Amino acid sequence: MDPYASAKEELKKLLSSPTVGSGANEDTTRLQLIDALLFNCLGWNTQDAITEDHHNGTYVDYVVGKPAAQFILEAKRESVAFNLPAGIAGRHAISVPTLMDDKNTADAIRQVLGYCQERGVPIGIISNGHQMAAFFASRQDGVPPLKGESLTFSSLQEMYDNFDMLWGYLSKSALSTKSLQRYLIGRKTQALAPEKLANSIPHYPGFRPRTELETDLKMLGQLFIQDLEHEKQISDEFVKDCYCPSGALSQYSMLSKEVLRARYASVTASVAGGAEKVSTKKGINPKLTADMVTAGLSRRPIILLGDVGVGKSMFLRHLIRVDAKEVLQKSLVLYVDFVREPVFVDDLAAYITERMSEQLETDHGIDIHDREFVKAVYNKEINKFKRTIFGDDSDPDEYRKQERLMLAGHLSKEFEHLRRSLEHIRATSSRSPLVVLDNIDQRPAEFQESIFESAHSIADSWPGTVFVAIRPSTFFQSRSHGALAAYQTRVFTIEPARTDHVITRRLEYARGKVVESGAEGVFPENLSINDDDLVAYLDALVRAFKYDEELKSLIDNMSGGNTRNALLFLFTFIGSGYVSTRRVLEVAESGRVYVVPMHEFIRAIVFGDYDYFSPEASAVCNLFDITTNDGREHFLLPSILAHAQRVAESAGSDGSVSASSVYAFGQGLGFSQEQIGAQLDRAAKNNLLVYSESLEGGSYRPTSVGSYLYRRLAHSFSYIDAMIVDTPIVDPSVRRDIRDVHSIKDRLDRAKKFQTYLDSQWEAFTGADTETPFRWSDVSIELANDIAEAEFKADSAHHKRSEASSRFWN
Repeated sequence: MDPYASAKEELKKLLSSPTVGSGANEDTTRLQLIDALLFNCLGWNTQDAITEDHHNGTYVDYVVGKPAAQFILEAKRESVAFNLPAGIAGRHAISVPTLMDDKNTADAIRQVLGYCQERGVPIGIISNGHQMAAFFASRQDGVPPLKGESLTFSSLQEMYDNFDMLWGYLSKSALSTKSLQRYLIGRKTQALAPEKLANSIPHYPGFRPRTELETDLKMLGQLFIQDLEHEKQISDEFVKDCYCPSGALSQYSMLSKEVLRARYASVTASVAGGAEKVSTKKGINPKLTADMVTAGLSRRPIILLGDVGVGKSMFLRHLIRVDAKEVLQKSLVLYVDFVREPVFVDDLAAYITERMSEQLETDHGIDIHDREFVKAVYNKEINKFKRTIFGDDSDPDEYRKQERLMLAGHLSKEFEHLRRSLEHIRATSSRSPLVVLDNIDQRPAEFQESIFESAHSIADSWPGTVFVAIRPSTFFQSRSHGALAAYQTRVFTIEPARTDHVITRRLEYARGKVVESGAEGVFPENLSINDDDLVAYLDALVRAFKYDEELKSLIDNMSGGNTRNALLFLFTFIGSGYVSTRRVLEVAESGRVYVVPMHEFIRAIVFGDYDYFSPEASAVCNLFDITTNDGREHFLLPSILAHAQRVAESAGSDGSVSASSVYAFGQGLGFSQEQIGAQLDRAAKNNLLVYSESLEGGSYRPTSVGSYLYRRLAHSFSYIDAMIVDTPIVDPSVRRDIRDVHSIKDRLDRAKKFQTYLDSQWEAFTGADTETPFRWSDVSIELANDIAEAEFKADSAHHKRSEASSRFWN
């Protein structure tokens, strides 16, 4: 029996399942109905699905499709029916707004929509086991997902009666052809791109082996280099030595300073009453330290706004331990970092209370549950209790029992008890709390809303000051229609520090620790590298990041203002299998400092731990990947990036570009809406463009990541060499000639063939003879020069090895 017929027969069996109509809970619905639908009736394998997948603090029921997720399915218990309006049953193309007339359905759609958009997954599905609705959830084609179409089946019987449609759009084979997307947006079938070279390479992407020396360096990089600011016990010395002030506009960014200024100005302009920067040219903003003292009186929290990775946590630690140390001498710092806290918290207020109570005891020696402390806190209540009928001291045992019950009642209200305790501490010792709720923007929207409300409750009723650190996008969303809408807030913005300064300070800190302490007692035992060699290695990196302008430009742009990413790039380089660590040390032994070649750094961050470029694992995007059998599409993504940057840098622009403008541009070059949408999805997923719903229909903001890719990396042999295995070749004659090769000579020859192929596709490109913001013909010239330079260096190295070999044998 063929798979289609077999699957239909399985669905027929499912029609008589006792679970249907039983009111089964979600777990049973998933096990007995949804699992059967996916794995028995739609051709998916259990290996294709991940259940209870965790990402950014949320768990989803099913993520289906590998290596790239095809859809996310949110399961509801069998008894939760998705009630459709009269006359809808039997119809399959139903608008999402129509479905959302039913509250249960609307809640489920919004839930899975959020999951899909966080993960960049195109299709969202909701199902209770006997009903199903699928819709385009992650799209930026000018149509909001909640206004699009859905494919809906209102019963298992309807699925069976229309099994050709169910199978044709939701089966494994169907989704791989994107037939559902075309159905939902009304496009005709377009030929898919041919297979990539990667698909024919055994054991792709493979793992790059490391020597023992490189493995040890990777471990030491973990200790000294990687992002340490979230470690609970980091020293004041680390905070002081490694902190870099924020606010300096990058001098290396491929984006103009006007675009960068517009980005930060838009944040300030969007805050009612304005927003202050946390730093000035003279140091910490005095208004911030003043607000730290007066915020408790104004009964409102201080909001710190900063994009991901700009250093909000490091700024707060430096503020508390260095900048405002004197101001906070009598403060009780209570710090809850939600990066390290559990994903789910049933009672957030109780949880925050528990964490702060623990810190009061461990960090400040105050046990708020100590018997004598409790009696001191509730001294007024005890005196009042003595005047009641239970305060009769004729029966001391009964009195003590009733007093304990009375105090236990107060202690049971944990949030209130902590508040009373802090008021007592302030009254008796003049010490006020400084509450910090950090990294809440790494949690789901609902969780963030709860934290906002807790922060305002604390600020409104507790003594002291409350800090909340969040992203601008999170703040604006909540400000518009979330918890912050009902409150007045005090806002300060944190802008990125210079990445080269952050890296250099971190390296110099690590070097100082090695020189100060030596390897003994600092590093694990039995390492293959000693402290002298490690100092030499760190010297090479310090020199590179102090004097190599090209390297600084690469890291600054590719990190996109995210210092955490910049440190991750550095960590990726340290101990990489693409870097000749032994040569670094050999050069040091000769009394010189190794000059880090640019191509080594590029290959390290492009390949990571793998033998081949893997788009799922690399921090770098393939500009030339395509979705259709249309060679012109190789240039669509770089053209979109160049167009977005040109518009953003035009006079009067606020740095953003409307989605409709991007689609009009792409369609003017002869591309379909589907091709444009797919490339925009890739751009947003890889931070080449940032999508926003602030304008009707959506808008995009160019990033330095995207700009650097098409303006610099696309010219590089190291980049092109890596991308060849991941790029579909539409010309069969060229495709046969593009093979998996390893020697530098063969790789250079292959790169030339790939360049010639792209040249030929550019000639067929609609915009090749007209003025476009991206010109492959110009890039091709630069690439040819870089290939020629790499060829010269390879020939020189081969000649030196030959001479050395000849001298040895003679």
